[in-house]
Amino acid sequence: MEACLGAFHAGTVPEYRVCDACRWRKVRCTPRGNNKRCVSCNRLALDCSLAGETADRNFGRDGDQENQGSIGPLSPRDRNLRARRPHRLRGAIACSACRRRKVKCSGSTPSCSACQHRNEPCVYPTTIRTVEVPPVTSPQSTQSTSTDDDPEMIDCLKGLVDVYFHSIYPLPSLAFLHPATTREECTAGSMDKTLAYAICALATWHSQPSQRAQAEVWYKIAEQRIFRHLESPSLSRLQALLLIISYQTQVGLFQRAFMFVAIAARYVAAMRLTYERPNLDPTQQEVQRRTVWSLKIAERYFSVGLPEFEVCPLDTICLQYPSSERGFGCGDLGDDGAYHLFWHLEVIRHDIMKLTRAVSLCEQPFAALTGIMNNLKDRLVEIEAQLSPYTVHFSTNIGKSLLSRRQITTHISFHQAYCDLNRLLLRGYPEGAPDVLLDALEEEHIETAQHECLRHATYIIQTLTTLNQNCTSPFPLEFDTAVCAYHAARLTLFIAQSYPHSSDGITQEFAASRVDLCLVAMRRFFPQSALTKPIIDDMERLRQGEISQRTVLGGLVPATESRSGHSSQEFQLPSAAVKRQRLAIHSLLRRADFDNQPVDRSPLLDYQSLPE
Repeated sequence: MEACLGAFHAGTVPEYRVCDACRWRKVRCTPRGNNKRCVSCNRLALDCSLAGETADRNFGRDGDQENQGSIGPLSPRDRNLRARRPHRLRGAIACSACRRRKVKCSGSTPSCSACQHRNEPCVYPTTIRTVEVPPVTSPQSTQSTSTDDDPEMIDCLKGLVDVYFHSIYPLPSLAFLHPATTREECTAGSMDKTLAYAICALATWHSQPSQRAQAEVWYKIAEQRIFRHLESPSLSRLQALLLIISYQTQVGLFQRAFMFVAIAARYVAAMRLTYERPNLDPTQQEVQRRTVWSLKIAERYFSVGLPEFEVCPLDTICLQYPSSERGFGCGDLGDDGAYHLFWHLEVIRHDIMKLTRAVSLCEQPFAALTGIMNNLKDRLVEIEAQLSPYTVHFSTNIGKSLLSRRQITTHISFHQAYCDLNRLLLRGYPEGAPDVLLDALEEEHIETAQHECLRHATYIIQTLTTLNQNCTSPFPLEFDTAVCAYHAARLTLFIAQSYPHSSDGITQEFAASRVDLCLVAMRRFFPQSALTKPIIDDMERLRQGEISQRTVLGGLVPATESRSGHSSQEFQLPSAAVKRQRLAIHSLLRRADFDNQPVDRSPLLDYQSLPE
């Protein structure tokens, strides 16, 4: 047997060499010989230890065992090789579309190759790592349950705060943050995190359309923090709530925004913010006033004068009107007191809307109507005396100060107040008074109202058109500006159709051209905004003559219109409620389209089948 063993040449087992990169990546290494890089390293352009040097077969194993505490410290050579560990090549996350289809994602930005091939939007989810915290014993504790400090948000916060005060702060409904104080808190890192996330979300949505996926991530974090600290209201969280509501309305989350308005009103009531605080310094008092009044305009976009939907009634607000920018410690920034007058006009327009709803239900002559209207006109005359000259903001301020937008918004709101008041006397207009009231008035009053409506509607269209012509780049405008432009266009079309032989003598072609000017400006200043989309769509239908102003409930067509011309919500309401709760197409309550079915739709229990 031993003689036979010597007849076979066993030879030596060839050494299988593995490069360090493949060992780290835990993949198969295929050497190519002649001190060349292996197949994997050559394909991925990595430094291969097989090229020019001998790989240590035990390298990597000792390192793993060292972490487990079974082997001693690494040798100097192994430490040097560990420092050359290859970087990660595979994408850390896949986009949402590839995750949903369970296919490989290239991980490229801003769009992966698969989404580019399918021509779909590519969104990468952002994960939030959570850590365990000790259980809290008090329900009023405000400890955080997750470490949602986003390094990217912290890096971008200062720049986005500047964007906020440059582009969004000029809007009257969002001018409640004090510029100097907010910037100081941002620099010192003491800003409330909920407010910081809300600022970043809204500023990113307005200024960086390509980064709106990231804005949505920050918005969701801010919303989660609101719910987490729901039982601990503060002024900063109330301000964050208002920014969240603004973001929700911009992206079309109207149902959610409607509920958040109620939460904000509860914050105001819980902190007693509807009363003056003499113990605070003037800046803090002004911040409180501006925050509460900003909540009121957010509520007005939903309620449109309906008291049952008001969560912060005017009668409960015992605060002064917000002051001008000079009174806010910001100097003369081109405001000219327009911000202060804007809130005076808000209250007057609220009273006019209440009068409109009350008059629409009258079934007999109302002798006090002209007296009430004259009283409201006197209040508007007082406002007009304080307004800056009409042409100032066009000739000098545009291009020099973005706060001139407040002058434009205030002037448009002023003219809209006159339109709202005088359209009551337009016979046949949807928002006009019933014929039984108009028959009791002199014809001279009705003709004067028609002339005033056309004059002020023309001013609104002219203002918006001039702004569009003189502005080199679009910037955010108040949603109320789009509402006023919409009503001005409707009034112009109605007067051209219903009063063709009046003294003003405008033609339908002229009225249609005014509507076209409004559409051009609104498409430019409100791009991709869910707020104005139904307004623009309805103006296009009015322009093309597809609907008649006299046959539409409230003069408007809802976005959820059925074939018979009524929304699904109106079918479920009693006839009296439908007549009283006429909602404009720009009412966000109509956009929310809640199902007001009072009965639970869950299947009923069969009590006879229950055990005794």
